[in-house]
Amino acid sequence: MGLILFILLLPVMPLAYTPNQMDLQHTFLEPFVSTAHLFGTDQLGRDVLVNILYGARNGLAIAFIVMLLSTIVGTTIGAVAGYFGNTYKISRSLLLVIIATVAIIAYYGLYLPMQVKLQDLPVRVGYTSAIVGVAISFILWFAVRPLLRRASFLNKHVSFPADALTLRTIELVTSLPKLLILISVAAFAPPSVFILCVIFIFTYWTTPARLARAEMLRIKQLPYMEAALSLGLKHRQIILTQGLPNIISPVVVNFIFGVGSLLAIESTLSFLGIGLPPTFPSWGRTISGIRSDLSAWWLVVFPGGFLAITLLALHICSFYLLQLTQEKRKV
Repeated sequence: MGLILFILLLPVMPLAYTPNQMDLQHTFLEPFVSTAHLFGTDQLGRDVLVNILYGARNGLAIAFIVMLLSTIVGTTIGAVAGYFGNTYKISRSLLLVIIATVAIIAYYGLYLPMQVKLQDLPVRVGYTSAIVGVAISFILWFAVRPLLRRASFLNKHVSFPADALTLRTIELVTSLPKLLILISVAAFAPPSVFILCVIFIFTYWTTPARLARAEMLRIKQLPYMEAALSLGLKHRQIILTQGLPNIISPVVVNFIFGVGSLLAIESTLSFLGIGLPPTFPSWGRTISGIRSDLSAWWLVVFPGGFLAITLLALHICSFYLLQLTQEKRKV
């Protein structure tokens, strides 16, 4: 909690240095020797305390945002797959619009921003492509889809194997090692926080999806779900009002575990110099300074200690949430 408070107050804190500001006259300065550098400096004279604070902010921001998006995507996919199974009926027009929307998002939201980064184009080009992608998606859903529904052939419903497709996709994604994917992308793309976040989302949505699917399969057989269906509620209403509120507890526990895991792997990648720019403040970047001088113990003790304490706090929080969830199930 204290670390989060420091992160929130970081913009208004009277820090004498920026994370990348170098003091070449005081390289490898030991801690508590100078009041100007309380935790010492690294091989380039960068202040360790400032880099710890900014590294905490960057690491937690990446971990929280990535895990939030991964949880939303994974929980939605898993809940739909668990509820409908392989008997989900979908109109051909809706299926066509969904496929087109996914292709548009992949092109305008992923491919074009990566090209903007690779060719060092202005940032506004990336924002423009995202806006164009959103605009085309809205046109598809609210203008083109009503026209497609008028065609009798496209208005017919077909069975969509949502559960089988979800399981096969999860197996495919989880069979690929995360670190191997990151190294492969880093070999072709420049270091980028955006690209790293996209890869993280691509690899981390599977755990909440598997969890949400298993929980939905369990509660789908309970009497209150059958009662809701017998009252004439739509499937969408049942999933939103009856299904998701009863699977949210284990999903939240997994979310906290995921934040800790992402925080650790982000520090590891920064230490190895993979996927992140060298100017990006991170705990891993600070720890990597020990390579230049093995006697600079403070470069490992301080950021490594903060990383260990943060991970321990997250795991303790997850443990108590898990205990609370199990007690509620017993009741």
